[in-house]
Formats: sequence, structure tokens, C-alpha cells
Amino acid sequence: MVTKLWTKFFAYFCVIATSISLSSEEEGLPLYYWRTPTITNFGDYLSVKLVERIINGPVTIFKKQSGVFQRKLLAVGSILSVASDYDVIWGCGVNGKTLMPSSFHFSYVDIRAVRGPLTRQFILDNFGLSCPEVYGDPVLLFPYFFPEFQRKENPSYEYIIIPHYTEKHLFPKEVYSNVVYPTDPWDEVVNKILSSKFVISSSLHGIVVAEAYGIPARLLKITYNEPLFKYQDYYWGTGRPYFTCASSVEEALTMGGEPPFVCDLAQLLAAFPFEFWPNAHPFNLTSDK
Repeated sequence: MVTKLWTKFFAYFCVIATSISLSSEEEGLPLYYWRTPTITNFGDYLSVKLVERIINGPVTIFKKQSGVFQRKLLAVGSILSVASDYDVIWGCGVNGKTLMPSSFHFSYVDIRAVRGPLTRQFILDNFGLSCPEVYGDPVLLFPYFFPEFQRKENPSYEYIIIPHYTEKHLFPKEVYSNVVYPTDPWDEVVNKILSSKFVISSSLHGIVVAEAYGIPARLLKITYNEPLFKYQDYYWGTGRPYFTCASSVEEALTMGGEPPFVCDLAQLLAAFPFEFWPNAHPFNLTSDK
């Protein structure tokens, strides 16, 4: 037993020493965000843009290197299952497709905030790790860090539709002039959200960006491509456990938007791991959007 404990302690010491060395050289943690060789989803990519603004500089994108330990930051998205030991978690969540503990490959992660209470409960039940009750999708902070993006006083669209990227084929642009694909350039997607009076979306971050700017939004659920888990996690983490999905665009238009989100964004921002970027400038969250 003593030998096993000593081995674990030595391994822990080596990992911490390595992470300190890497952080000192790079002045920050590399950031992981979800993408594939052919797909860049705007919501996931917003993780890069947001962290760059928070740290006031470029962020290194995590690339796995065989045999090399590299601590990383996981912020936006349902990406907890890709975490490794000693990674830092700030705002991400669990994907409803990966709810088996065997899908996770860490024994310890440094958790600062999670997307919502469902992710927190999953961590407590399956890993027994410390997980503070600090909730919120980090993209809710977007308006504070991107003053160049403003909600339009005279919106061009009565409403737009943002399907999940797996549902794009259900909304061809030749038929739906007001459809926006989440795989379009991130700034185009954000600008079209800000040019709309109402957002109907099965893309989670279509909803998050809209609500961050006070634009009414409604979750559209027309396929089983994405489990409800991440949407429940987001809504519950923003004070709305009784959210309702629309099963069609027409129903969404009748229902209108969900009530505004309730979330302590100052607490969420304060949970960001600033210590890895000692030169980052503090930001006053009381600034006007």
C-alpha cells in the first residue's frame, strides 16, 4: 500500500512539474475545441475567439502529441469526455451520447466551472471530484468581449433558423432564405443572429448567442441526432428547468422565446484560470454590452 501511494505521489509531482514548465514557456494553456478535418462548428470555434479576448492575446490550439504530456483548457462545448488528467475545465459539459463512465479517461481534472447542474451531478456521481456550483456556457460572455458586435436596431429578419450541423439537409438554402448553417463562418453566423428578431435553433450555440444579446430564442427538436442532455444542462444552469422544445418551425413561431436566462456571469468569468496567463488584463463585467 505504501509503495502504491508513493508511486501515485511521485507521478502527481512529475505531472505538476511538467505542467508548470509548459505553462511558464507558453504563458498559458493550449485550448481544445471540437472540430473535424471537414467541419468547423461556429459555436465550438467561439471558444477560441472568446479565450483570445479574455487573455488579450493569441491562444495555442491543443494538438495531441504521442508520448508528450500537455495540460489543456476545455471551455465551450460538450467535450468533457476528451479531458485527460490535470486538464482545466471552464464551462464545458457532458455529451448525452457519452454517459458511460468508461468513455472518460481521467481520474482527476481541475474544474473551475461547468455548463450546468447535470454535468456537475455526473461528475460527482461517477468521479467524486470537487466541482463548484458555478454554471454557464462561456459564450454568454461574448457581448462583453466583442463590442464590435451589436444587436441591430432594425433587424433584417423576422426570424432565422439555425439547424444542428447534422440537420442541414433538412433546410436547404434554396428553399429557406432565412436559414443559417452553424458551419458558416463564425462572424457571419453571429451577425445574422444579431440581425434577427427571433432565433429558432437546434444548434445549442445558436440559442446561447441569441440569448446573450437578449434576442428571444426557441429550441427546435425535429430529429434524435442530439440527445436532450446538453440542452437540459444549459437551460437548467441558466435558471430555466421548465424549458420546452418546438417540434416544427411553425410551432416555434407560435411559442416565441424562452424566458431570459439567469446566470451569474461575473462568477463565471472570475472562475477563468487567469493564473496561467499572468499578463492578461482584468475586465470589469459591469461594462455596458
